[in-house]
Amino acid sequence: MPGFWPIALTGMASKLAPGMVGLSLLLLISRHHSFGTAGLAVSCAAIGQGATAPLRGRLVDRYPRRPVLLGCLAGYVTAIALLLVVVRGDGPPLPLLTLAAVMGATSPPAAVMMRSVWHQAAGERTLGPAMALDSAMTGAALVIGPALAGWLSVSVSPLAPLLAVASLTAGAVWLLVVLPTTPHPVERQRGQGHGLQPLRNAPLRQLLAADALFVCAVTGVDVVLPKYAQEHGAVALSGWLLGALSMGSVLGSLALGAVSVPAALSGRGRRIPVLLCVFAAGAAALACAVRLSPWVVLLVCPVAGLSIGSAFAALRTTGGDLAPEGRVTETMAWLNSVDLAGGALGAAVFAWVAAAEGSGTALLLVPVVAVAAMVVGWSARTPKR
Repeated sequence: MPGFWPIALTGMASKLAPGMVGLSLLLLISRHHSFGTAGLAVSCAAIGQGATAPLRGRLVDRYPRRPVLLGCLAGYVTAIALLLVVVRGDGPPLPLLTLAAVMGATSPPAAVMMRSVWHQAAGERTLGPAMALDSAMTGAALVIGPALAGWLSVSVSPLAPLLAVASLTAGAVWLLVVLPTTPHPVERQRGQGHGLQPLRNAPLRQLLAADALFVCAVTGVDVVLPKYAQEHGAVALSGWLLGALSMGSVLGSLALGAVSVPAALSGRGRRIPVLLCVFAAGAAALACAVRLSPWVVLLVCPVAGLSIGSAFAALRTTGGDLAPEGRVTETMAWLNSVDLAGGALGAAVFAWVAAAEGSGTALLLVPVVAVAAMVVGWSARTPKR
């Protein structure tokens, strides 16, 4: 694909900082306040990001991206700087929570924009592999980002992870600003209209609902596996279980993006229910493995995660196809907000079930939610444009 390497470099840079934010806030604030306050700050950042993501995406679609990205970056870096000052001064929790929310609300939509960049730059034959690669990068960033944040906090300084987040975000914005792939001004003019225009599309609404249920199920696995390890006296395996799940997701994304897809699955909308069905089967296998031993679960985790990244890629690809003219970035931002909402719901529901009924029962619910996502997303298809 022409211009592949600059786009790929920008894509990876745009994903590292978001993968570090949660753990960076948690490690820093928990040194000066309770762990509950630190967790609440992470939630405030996620709420701020999810609430404003569609608006920031719409601004990118309607106006030149340079002032939009630089304006977001200015607010983001300012919020981080003020948060570091308040933490160093042992300030009260309320300003910290407010600044965390402002961080999320002003976060430059670099990672979201990359999906629309891939959607525009890739041709019909290469869009699937491009989105699969983008999904694999996200999975890799979710492994590398927290590891880097933890190392910086312990080895350098508790402030270092957030300083790295600010630097990486600024670098990603700069790369995105100079990237030659840019939406045409005509598309921005056509994209002007009601702020909820993407939600007027019935197939797109079904896709968003399927995405929310899918993320709810995936988050359920992420929450329940550490609980399972705790129940079986294998707490040290918690990180390995989640890492194996993420590695399976990355390898599955790369493998599906690299091979020729059968004609029966070549329709991007048709690929979604198939991948969700595969995920449901992997989750069911994981629910059976927990009856055996933690080591068996560790071996099954990569299999259970094989279709996660590919399903994310298929959902985003179809979302771009279903997006109204000139509203691709905003549509991707809606998907991002739905991800956050589905993740919050999954974390709350599955954590409660695991605490009340045990991790085995909670894992049995994951394939049920995945099948519900498959049913909802069955008709979220679009003809080729």
